[in-house]
Amino acid sequence: DIAVLGAGRIGRIHAGNVAAHPGARLVGVADAAADAAAALAGALGVPAIDTDAAFKADAVMVCTPTPTHAGFIERAAAAGIAVFSEKPIDLSAERTRQCLAAAKAAGIPLMVGFNRRFDPHFSGLKQRLADGAIGSLELLQIVSRDPSPPPLSYVATSGGLFRDMMIHDLDMARFLLNEEPVAVSAAASCLVDPAIGAAGDVDTAVVTLRTASGRLCQISNSRRAVYGYDQRIEAHGAVAQPFVAEEDERRG
Repeated sequence: DIAVLGAGRIGRIHAGNVAAHPGARLVGVADAAADAAAALAGALGVPAIDTDAAFKADAVMVCTPTPTHAGFIERAAAAGIAVFSEKPIDLSAERTRQCLAAAKAAGIPLMVGFNRRFDPHFSGLKQRLADGAIGSLELLQIVSRDPSPPPLSYVATSGGLFRDMMIHDLDMARFLLNEEPVAVSAAASCLVDPAIGAAGDVDTAVVTLRTASGRLCQISNSRRAVYGYDQRIEAHGAVAQPFVAEEDERRG
């Protein structure tokens, strides 16, 4: 039995997936906006519930705004139930560590929504690298470009491009490099939408990572790709078998 917290865009995706999965049962949807919860719950044939009821399920999916994630994770830990949370856990590294400690102390499963690890193309790339398809990995190039900028209301609470958008690419870099970066350099600008800059964020960025063994990763981000959603990874190594992974466009 799984309850979903949050009836916004990502909540609709996750709730729909739970409802459609033969091995799970969606027991309800909760949202601070009662009308949004009722609409989503009604569409999926389950009740709209309050937050207290959500934490009586076997597991809860946290699909609410970023500032609420940490509190809900800790509440799941206190209730002794499994929790899936959308990224990031919190915009503060210290607060994130507190949540991880709470989940570990409670012995509950905690999963964070880094979906690209499970995309068949990217997980296939991980397996090919592990199998030695290109020999020793030397360079990763990660491209992540959205079709258009998000609403300014989202930008204001997202934590910024690096912690909201590039967080997926930084996770993929760690996943594929199989080493932690020891050096990072970054450059960023606001070139797509001046309103994003006025909100204190950037919309275009390039980052370079280096691991202790010298492996390099380049990440390119933009909030606008006029040709469509663009997610690619190129892996280069000692063997001349280049492999490009592109994210499955069936998002969610």
